Amino acid sequence: MAEMLDLINEKNEVIGQAPRKTIEKEGLLYRASEIFVFIDGKIVIEKRNKNKAKRPGYYSSVGETVQAGETFKESAVRGVKEELGLDAENLREIGETIIHDELYNDHHLMRVFVCEGKGEIKIQEEEVESAQLMDFKEVEALIKSGKKVTLNLVEGFEMIKRDKE
Repeated sequence: MAEMLDLINEKNEVIGQAPRKTIEKEGLLYRASEIFVFIDGKIVIEKRNKNKAKRPGYYSSVGETVQAGETFKESAVRGVKEELGLDAENLREIGETIIHDELYNDHHLMRVFVCEGKGEIKIQEEEVESAQLMDFKEVEALIKSGKKVTLNLVEGFEMIKRDKE
């Protein structure tokens, strides 16, 4: 059965549903959660699997597409569990923005969360090549390094910095 997503407008109002493949092919606007998982004060940074259709080999935080009828929070908890094998404790929303990734014709309303990761990291290899813990300065250096990083990581990290102030 096809994975169904809610189609939304720029006001985050559901205007229909469509299979994920249709949304990706046509570049339609959908919902996604971006989760910054903290362990001992450091952020888990993933390197996406090189076989991913979108952003292969890019560095990112945990990203999860919100399924039709699912809440952002439900997708965030699911994403942390699926990609890292961790429980998302003290999950807190810190902001949202619309991401327009023209390179991949990918357009989504991104809600950003922070949480504490509990358990032992067990990466989902079809999604994640590797995961490492980085402090704030290391994440900033990664973003400025010229290495491939997702727009979600860049935008979400800016929200974290504002949230800390």
